[in-house]
Amino acid sequence: MADSILSRARPLMLARVAGIALTFAVPMVLARTLVPASYGTFKQGWLLSQTLALTLPMGLTQSLYYFVPRDRTGRDRYVAQTLWITLALGALAAALLLLARPLVQRGFGNPELTRNLPWVAAFTGFQLAGAALDVAWNAQARIVAAALARVATEAVRGLAMIAGARLTGTVEGVFAGIAAATALRAAVTVIALGRAHGFATDRAALRRQFAYALPFGAAFLLIVPQQQYHQYAVAAAVSAAAFAVYSVGTFQLPVVDVLYTPVSELLQIGLAEQEGAGRPPRAGLALFHEAVLQLSFAFVPLVGLLSVAAPALIAFLFSPRYVGAVPIFRLAVFQVALAALPLDGVMRARAQNRFMLVLSACKLAGTAALVTAGLALGGPAGALAGWIVAEAIARGAMLVRAARLFEASLRTILPLRALARQAIATAFATPIAWFARDLAGPNLLRLVLCCAAFAAAYLGLSWARGWLPAGWVALFRARRARPAAAPSDA
Repeated sequence: MADSILSRARPLMLARVAGIALTFAVPMVLARTLVPASYGTFKQGWLLSQTLALTLPMGLTQSLYYFVPRDRTGRDRYVAQTLWITLALGALAAALLLLARPLVQRGFGNPELTRNLPWVAAFTGFQLAGAALDVAWNAQARIVAAALARVATEAVRGLAMIAGARLTGTVEGVFAGIAAATALRAAVTVIALGRAHGFATDRAALRRQFAYALPFGAAFLLIVPQQQYHQYAVAAAVSAAAFAVYSVGTFQLPVVDVLYTPVSELLQIGLAEQEGAGRPPRAGLALFHEAVLQLSFAFVPLVGLLSVAAPALIAFLFSPRYVGAVPIFRLAVFQVALAALPLDGVMRARAQNRFMLVLSACKLAGTAALVTAGLALGGPAGALAGWIVAEAIARGAMLVRAARLFEASLRTILPLRALARQAIATAFATPIAWFARDLAGPNLLRLVLCCAAFAAAYLGLSWARGWLPAGWVALFRARRARPAAAPSDA
């Protein structure tokens, strides 16, 4: 079982990598095509859109991961009613944004954003309407189909944004491109899921789905504002151009989502399958250890690499005019390490609805206090630091809860020896990468040398010491590894 999650997640990971290869040029094009104030407008509009897109579904879309694997005979009803709900929520989101125009103007003080709010409303509504496609396929173990849907979505959206920016040179063109791409995704979703599952609903199934999802949805009403509060606080406190710099600093490389999302989703499915087979709670601990090891092997060293490469990376991706974002970026990369713990997947798989609701309320209150204080004391960097501290405290609380769910002690809930080895390999590789980054030459060459030196040092030491997780060995060899015994330190 040592590499089962990573092997099953490979199609999703490859799909996300392919999508990134097609869309990675988006921030580079937008930052170079738009003036900083317009780029800040784009980030503000995207922030508003994602707030609604993440909170309005109330956990109903993600509930398919819980119900579809458990009730294969009734899965058509669950998928169909989820489709109807997301269509209705898309219309609601668009209406809310249009009605909020005066509030948006007062909060951000950005006429360019207010003028383009109808475009933001359009692509937000279409995004919600098309949200169920790959989730429904993935929940049915149609992993390749889900992967293709995701890469197509990311590719079409990225190309549409680039086309809008290049053709018009304005943020309005970018928003129009997103609207066209999300409208296409919504149409495909309705056609594909409607044909496969029909449109009939079941009142009893709908009640069960709401009973499961709404507590998680209520938690999301708290979680999403908590995650985004620092961005809203900074956006309201500084100009659109200054917010553009902050957005560049808090930019998260897509590689985190490439690995985290499929591993977390398949962890949920794996835990559900174990529960359905009647296995004891502690049986899921090995699967959780496996997921942590696969994620931490990539994310722990990524913190070190991004910290070193920050100046060259920011200049390459966003142009030298955004180098002022480097201190923010170096602070923001510490959140990558927290992504090595897929604890939200465990909470969903074990239906920890009430716990997540209470935790989310506490987390939001703590975040508001820490971010507000940090903004007053240290400006945008202080706001970000306050958010990271609140996030770390909440992860610690979920880790304690996970230990109880797996009937394990705090000492055994994490593969501590393996994590320590990854930290040692990161510390070994960091100064080598720093030296390579400071060599003379063009910016792109220095960035490539920095990354290559870090990867060679980190992977070389891990390989020589036998510290590579089995799943990564199979991935490097481009074949499916045979099942192996769990590591002794896991």
